[in-house]
Amino acid sequence: MTSVDLFLSSTAPINPHLREFHCSFEEEPICMFTQDKNDDFDWTRHSAATRDTKYTPNTGPSGDRSGSKQGFYMYIETSRPRKEGDQARLISPFFNVAPKTPYGVTNPPAYCLGFFYHMYGKHIGTLNAFLKQKGQTTTEGAAWSLTGNQGDRWKQAKVSIHPSSSFQVVIEGVRGPGIEGDIAIDDVTLEEGECRDPPPNLRSSAPPAVIGHIWLLFAALATTLLGGQR
Repeated sequence: MTSVDLFLSSTAPINPHLREFHCSFEEEPICMFTQDKNDDFDWTRHSAATRDTKYTPNTGPSGDRSGSKQGFYMYIETSRPRKEGDQARLISPFFNVAPKTPYGVTNPPAYCLGFFYHMYGKHIGTLNAFLKQKGQTTTEGAAWSLTGNQGDRWKQAKVSIHPSSSFQVVIEGVRGPGIEGDIAIDDVTLEEGECRDPPPNLRSSAPPAVIGHIWLLFAALATTLLGGQR
């Protein structure tokens, strides 16, 4: 019995068995993920071995995260009639948060959301991961986000989330400006506790403006020193 089975078969309001959720999309119904009915198009479950040979070249993976052409993954197909800005959202099942006291959650627990992504093509748009808590009509700001071509390889993303009530994870792919913009995901995991040694997120790296300010400060200092030697 998998962690998914344990979660779904639990009838108690709190699920004490959930320690790790793992979905590799190898079997239907894709670990109880569902397609958002209010987006523009759907994610597609596919493998390289069964993918149409007429698919758009220069975008998308040639195998799943492990390199297998028989392995399955989820991806967004960005060929026509898709247009720039179209969104496809994949929604996880609900996960219960165990209260720390009989009176409810006092300190929101931490969970580590992880997944592998493949973002290859000159028209790659954006991949977002959101936390949606029970009772919310809209999602919060993206817990993780990345835009643009990341090369023809799978990379891992990890981000710590801190829900205070039952929650879902929403993975959103946004179509870029052209057809060479397929985005794929694989091996989605959710573990108790903060992420350990999360891979660097390009969004969190030092922005060019900061680097520019450091260079200007260095140049001003050098000018001052040279002026003092005259």
